[in-house]
Amino acid sequence: MIRHAVKSLALFVDSARPAALEAARNAAAVAIGQDAAVQMRPDQAAAVKSAGITASQSFPGGADLMVSFGGDGTLLQAAHLAAPLDIPILGVDFGRMGFLTQLDRRDFTEGLARVLRDGVEIESRIALQASVEGMPGTYFALNEIHIDRKQHGRTLTFGIEIGGERVADIPADGIVVSSPTGSTAYFLSAGGPIMAPRLEALGIAPICPHTLFSRPLVVRADERIRVSVPRTGPGTKLFADGREELDLPGGSVVTVVKAQQPVLFVCSNDRMFFQLLERKLHWGSSIKRSLDADAHDSKNGA
Repeated sequence: MIRHAVKSLALFVDSARPAALEAARNAAAVAIGQDAAVQMRPDQAAAVKSAGITASQSFPGGADLMVSFGGDGTLLQAAHLAAPLDIPILGVDFGRMGFLTQLDRRDFTEGLARVLRDGVEIESRIALQASVEGMPGTYFALNEIHIDRKQHGRTLTFGIEIGGERVADIPADGIVVSSPTGSTAYFLSAGGPIMAPRLEALGIAPICPHTLFSRPLVVRADERIRVSVPRTGPGTKLFADGREELDLPGGSVVTVVKAQQPVLFVCSNDRMFFQLLERKLHWGSSIKRSLDADAHDSKNGA
């Protein structure tokens, strides 16, 4: 892989976390000490209050790398800003799960200094694009697109087409379509399988299906997935990466495809992903060992 030099950083921070704000100050100091330019969104720059940071109205334009300080939700917000500009992302973990972030909060300055000194290798990950038949606009997501009912207590029947073929009509609370990156997020909670982040595939899972025989599907990344919602009933909404985007009229058809624009990440060792599965989700661990690990993490502030 080609290494890309990093001479300009865009910092994106969860301003509600004092530890993340402090980390952003430290990151700015490391970058400025290595003659790298640092920019932030004006409101976040005001919260960090560090000399040498440019409060940029065109944030993150012109950056070689975006560094996110927060949890996976913060990194998702950063991804929506960085992806259209082909800016790679590096996440520092200040959240609970940390599947998208690559550096630990306790020693991130060493990793950042190494990135500024040696440059970065970049990997490309699938993102999703959704559109609603007969309506303008598209909706971009790194993790998932999902359709959910407006009112609790009412199951709806969703039609699913893959590649033009009607494959199922599923009574459920909703439908989630996931990228491999998103397979450890809401898709996992909906019973979907975990997919390695660089896999070229899409996942489809019903949310709380009212049937004994419904199972998630994994299909090729180039498939066109269409989800139709009922013409009558309490109504549905469209969400992209957990953000409510649109009230769907009855009878709407939502098409989800692989986005033309991928999301670029700083390369990480694939083995780290599987280690995270064991550490964060206790995949392959005994219940007793998992409880012991949780107790140890809580004691040490992890």
